Amino acid sequence: KRRRVSRTELEQDSQSPDLSDSSNAEDLQAIFKRAFEAKFKPLAPKTQKHKLPEPAEELEDGDEDSWDGIEPEEEEQIEVVEHVVVKHERDGRAKEEAKAFLSSKPPSLSAAPKPKPQVVEPADADTEAGNLKNDLALQRLLRESHLLDTSNATQSLTLSGSNRHKAIDLRLQSLGSKTSILTQESMPMSHRKGISAKAAVKEAQRRKEAKENGIILETVNKKRKRE
Repeated sequence: KRRRVSRTELEQDSQSPDLSDSSNAEDLQAIFKRAFEAKFKPLAPKTQKHKLPEPAEELEDGDEDSWDGIEPEEEEQIEVVEHVVVKHERDGRAKEEAKAFLSSKPPSLSAAPKPKPQVVEPADADTEAGNLKNDLALQRLLRESHLLDTSNATQSLTLSGSNRHKAIDLRLQSLGSKTSILTQESMPMSHRKGISAKAAVKEAQRRKEAKENGIILETVNKKRKRE
């Protein structure tokens, strides 16, 4: 008769090849290990490093344990900051050196010292302003003195008529006017020569009388003729 195979026997038979395979793999690994150790040095056994327990953080010097109560608020202190600008003398010298370097002129060996500005007091300033005003008035009087001759002078010593126009012309020329307002452009040549000759004679007579009487007159600006 045929023998019946139970289920347990079938399970044991199915598990037995797995166990044999695992044992064969372990045997092969042991053989390889022995062959490796025979050729090389034996492998050192693995050592596990045990971590030391970290010490707990020490508390500060009893600040958290001891409580002294609520501290009084500190008074706010006002901080004053002053900005002071320091001017160095080298800054000005550096600018001068840069100008001298960029200029085409060769630098001079001897550096000329700068004159210190003089501090003028208010009283001296008023005096100088008055003196300057008087000098300008004196120069104007000298330029216009020939207009105040005995024949044309009046009691108030004021200029009128043609003398007034001449005085205005002189003032304009002193301010930088190149031409006189009394000159006429369109005029016959004979009339122009007669007028210029009469003016030259009159001017020469005036200067001669002033020299004899010791009167200082204005200087004459001689115009050079173009070649």
